[in-house]
Amino acid sequence: MLTDADIIIDGLGGTSAVAKMVKSPTSTVHSWRKNGIPAARLDHMKLAAKKARKPWPSVSHAHSSACDAVPAGDARSVAERISA
Repeated sequence: MLTDADIIIDGLGGTSAVAKMVKSPTSTVHSWRKNGIPAARLDHMKLAAKKARKPWPSVSHAHSSACDAVPAGDARSVAERISA
């Protein structure tokens, strides 16, 4: 099953492309597929994608639990955090 993290990473060109975009090891980006994308990294990815003129992938509300690594008490959905 695809998670929000998978959709975002694949939509931005895959693990290696995202790793280069955010200047992180590929192993780190790969771990986000399983563990979720930390909120700060999600924000960084959004800025890096905008700078690279890559469209932000559309994420379904049905998979909103995939990016679980968010600060405690942040009840907003992934889509709300991404579009903010």
